[in-house]
Amino acid sequence: MLENPALQKLLSRRLLDVLLQAVLIVALVGFCYKIFAPFMTMMLWALILAVTLFPLHQMMANKMGGKQGRAATVLVLLGVALIVVPAVLLASSLADSITDLIHGMKDNTLVVPAPKDSVANWPVIGAKVYAVWNQAATDLPGLLQSMQPKIGDVAKKALGFVAGIGGDMLMFLFSFIVSGVMMAYGLDGAKSAHAISRRFFGSEKGEQFAVLSTATIRAVAQGVIGIAFLQAILIGIAL
Repeated sequence: MLENPALQKLLSRRLLDVLLQAVLIVALVGFCYKIFAPFMTMMLWALILAVTLFPLHQMMANKMGGKQGRAATVLVLLGVALIVVPAVLLASSLADSITDLIHGMKDNTLVVPAPKDSVANWPVIGAKVYAVWNQAATDLPGLLQSMQPKIGDVAKKALGFVAGIGGDMLMFLFSFIVSGVMMAYGLDGAKSAHAISRRFFGSEKGEQFAVLSTATIRAVAQGVIGIAFLQAILIGIAL
């Protein structure tokens, strides 16, 4: 058969077609990845949020007569109202406080109360804290002049931190909205994920891999949320 010129020509043509298709597919995948790369982190967060919140979404959907899209919309709106809005207000208030503090330092209108004598008795740091605090209460311009480079760096870092909060909130908002879309089609997505797992790892191991991946994502996310909740309580008590 290989000595047949017509067959050789046909095989060569088909092989060339396959190579061309493979090159085009690789080029298309590379081009799509280049466009999608800046959004990779946000899409990964959206997937984690969707997998973590999907049981809650299903609970809400059952109470709404199985309306998957409506339940996802309500869940996203609740998340924005309970998380994004307070965080934005907090960042705005923090930025205003830092700005007022910087203006007070520049205009020499900032008033620092004198420290109590008991501050000097604090262990290890009491004497240094008392000295700096007392100088701030009696000669604030002199203290600011001596600490000018450090104060400028601290102010820049503080404002950069506030700006970073705003950027993180925008990313979280985008990820949360995309996760709502994923949850609205979550049932079909779960079937597709199980089908892909079975295709790669076989029927039995594929099902186990899909279940294990879902359980791992939810367990880690719940642990992170629990630790963040405890930190928020401790910070609230301290403040």
